[in-house]
Amino acid sequence: MKINAKLRKKAAELLAGGKSFAIYRLPDKTPKLVEKACDKVDVYISPWLTCFGDNLHIGEIAESEPSFTLPDATDKETYINRVGELVKVLRKRGMSKTVISRVITGETPGFDWIQAAEDLWNAFPATFGYLFYTPSTGAWLGASPEKLIVTFKPNHFTTHALAGTMPADVDWNRKNYEEQQMVVDFIEDSLEQMHVTYKEIGPKSLVYGSIKHLSTVFSGELDNPEEQTVGLHDWLSPTPALSGLPREEAIDDIDEIEEHDRGCYGGYITLKSDEGVTSYVTIRCVQFDPRDGRWAIYVGGGITPKSEPEAEWEETEAKASTLLGILKESHA
Repeated sequence: MKINAKLRKKAAELLAGGKSFAIYRLPDKTPKLVEKACDKVDVYISPWLTCFGDNLHIGEIAESEPSFTLPDATDKETYINRVGELVKVLRKRGMSKTVISRVITGETPGFDWIQAAEDLWNAFPATFGYLFYTPSTGAWLGASPEKLIVTFKPNHFTTHALAGTMPADVDWNRKNYEEQQMVVDFIEDSLEQMHVTYKEIGPKSLVYGSIKHLSTVFSGELDNPEEQTVGLHDWLSPTPALSGLPREEAIDDIDEIEEHDRGCYGGYITLKSDEGVTSYVTIRCVQFDPRDGRWAIYVGGGITPKSEPEAEWEETEAKASTLLGILKESHA
C-alpha cells in the first residue's frame, strides 16, 4: 500500500500549516483524507474519557493556535516500582486489573511523518491506520487492531474483547486467559444491561507483528440502532483493555499512578457514513508536534495480581518495537 502523491502532498501541507485533518486506512484498503465535513464520511476524535457526544468533528473544528503539550518519558525504575506497588493493591482487591501506560519520547527534526504512516500501515495491513491533527490534540499516528464498535445498516453491530499479550511464538498462559476473560465478562454484562441480543466467537489469537492478543468477537442486531450506537460507545469506552476492572477503581488507579495525560491514547476514532459507524480504539500510537519533530509513544499493559513488573515492562517494549523502529529511521 502506498499513499498516493496527491494525498501525500496535501497531508504534508495541512501538517505544516497546522490545519485539522485526518487520514484513515481501513484494513487492507486505500488511505482516505478528510479535511472537512462531507456526505461520504465524517471523522470524529474522542480522547481518553470523552463521551460520544463530546467528540471532535474533523471539518468543524475552529482553527486556533496549538494548545497541546507532549509528556515526559517514563523511566524504567519508576514504572517497575509503581507496577510493583499496584500488584500488591490488586492482590488485596482480588480478581481485578488496571491498565498502566508509559511514554517513550524522542525528537526527529525534519521527519517525514507521511512516509512513517505508510511504513507503519504496511507493517500491519490488517489494522485500522490513522493519522490526524487538531490544534488541541496535536498530531497522532497509529495502527490499531482493536474495534470499539462497528455498525452496518440497517441494524447489525460487532465489537470485540481484545486483551492478553504474548510473543507470537509463545503459548498462552493462565494469566493472559484470565485477563481476556475479564474483558469478555464486561462486554457480556454491558450488552445485557442494554438489552442487546448477541452471539460471540472466540477467543482466538490475533497476531500483531511479533506479538499476539486474545480476541473474542461479539455480533448481533440493535432494536434502536441510532440510540443504542451512542449508548454502546459510552458504555464500552474506555474498554477494560485500556482501563481495567472494576473500571471505576482502575481509572482511579490510573489517575494516581500515571504522571502523564493520556490525551487521545485510549480514546477512539469514529467514521460515520450512510453505511454505518466504525470506531477503533486509539492504541499503538505516537503523538507528535509537526513543528519540531518531537514525539511521544504511548504504550500500556494490563496489570493483574499475577503480574511481574519486569515482564510487564518487556511487554510494553514489544508493543512499541515496530513503531519505535520506524521513528528511528530517517525519512527526511
